Amino acid sequence: GSSEAVVSTQSTGADMQKKKAQEVILQQFNKLRQEQRMIAQKVSELKVDESEHKLVLDALNEVKDPNRKCYQLVGGVLVERTVQQVKPNLQNNSSKITSLITSLDKSLEVKAKELMDYKEKHGIKVKGEDAPEKDKKDGAAKPASSGVLVN
Repeated sequence: GSSEAVVSTQSTGADMQKKKAQEVILQQFNKLRQEQRMIAQKVSELKVDESEHKLVLDALNEVKDPNRKCYQLVGGVLVERTVQQVKPNLQNNSSKITSLITSLDKSLEVKAKELMDYKEKHGIKVKGEDAPEKDKKDGAAKPASSGVLVN
């Protein structure tokens, strides 16, 4: 979904320079968020590939005859091969995908920490993300005195 980010300011009469600085901060924040989303999306795609590889390998492990015909899609072309030709490549690809997922998961953790540090450093509040309990305790959400809102 689309969430909004707010940079809170102390003074109500923020001058143009301060506004520019806030815009730069928010652009950088949104860039970090976009990078995090892209990594998460790639991890998700790779997990689908990983499970497909596992399904095919499980099916090939059931085959007793290593010379049995099977078909592999290579660059959009269906190629006739044997089980013994296809299996080693699939196992190799599967292990590469698994290690890539592990690597990207670490990158995702680093990016998440970078994003949190950036939010804390610049006092960025994301609408619908931070402190929903406070609004419930106060009874009604109080409007921010001033700030920048980003979709």
